[in-house]
Amino acid sequence: MEKFRSNLSDTMEGFKQEKEDYSNYENSFRRWLVAELDSGRMNISEAREKFKLPAHFYKTYKNWQVKYSDEIHLSLQSMSSKERADNKALEKRIKELEKQLELAQLKNVALNTMIDIAENDYKLEIRKKSGPKQ
Repeated sequence: MEKFRSNLSDTMEGFKQEKEDYSNYENSFRRWLVAELDSGRMNISEAREKFKLPAHFYKTYKNWQVKYSDEIHLSLQSMSSKERADNKALEKRIKELEKQLELAQLKNVALNTMIDIAENDYKLEIRKKSGPKQ
């Protein structure tokens, strides 16, 4: 009688589960992915499919979540009508102040030009000289 031959090896060489190397993922990507998964904009199966992550990624995600998740989740609320009105009033005030600043700068240039002309044409010493030779 012939011995039964198995196609499987006794050492299970072809079935070794290699450890996934996550070190090639940048910290910024890890933080972003954790934020996406935490916020619900993406689920783990979508992330695995999109980024070709292994089936056992869930354990790694939990580790990343502990390490990279923000403890304080900030959410921006929409502005109320009062806040929008206040914002418009502040923008209007800023434009007014910018116009006033522009006029003040033009006035300063005009006065300096007048002083330069008076000093050159009429030989007047209008500006105070700096230092001990006063």
